Amino acid sequence: MNKRRLFGTGTALFCGLLVLTGCSFFDNDEPAYNYWEPVLSPDGTALVYESTVESGLELFLLDLGTDMEQQLTDNDYPDWSPDWSPDGTQLAFASSRDENVDIYVLDVDTLNVLRLTTHVSDDVNPSWGIDGDIYFNSNRGDSWEAYAIDPVTFNLRKLSSRSTSTP
Repeated sequence: MNKRRLFGTGTALFCGLLVLTGCSFFDNDEPAYNYWEPVLSPDGTALVYESTVESGLELFLLDLGTDMEQQLTDNDYPDWSPDWSPDGTQLAFASSRDENVDIYVLDVDTLNVLRLTTHVSDDVNPSWGIDGDIYFNSNRGDSWEAYAIDPVTFNLRKLSSRSTSTP
């Protein structure tokens, strides 16, 4: 068996159904637009996504083996763009809970949340790299740029640079 295969047959079928049905994978009367940005866990056993609730966008977890749904965040601010850590124990996500949009990490077992970025500009689109860093976009200057942050040391690196001068 090829260990580099990302999806099993059942998982591929499930993800295909998500695309075909517009992500309305729950047996309820809620509109399909309530389930956004589904991301499969590294081990293929769970799906994390954002959904609208009374207070706004929150993060949810769906156990694919039991079909049990768990709300992971519950606050008065939108939480979105979840992405799994390589070991599947944490989620990076964006939230506007501190006056602007920053990057946060949520421990899936304890539901403890840690704020990673604190800049007054917006930090969005977190993506957890296989190297352990979290990659994201920020408008910390005159344009949107790519950054990386180590979630343990908080070491921040700017990865891109757009020149404003013309050749």
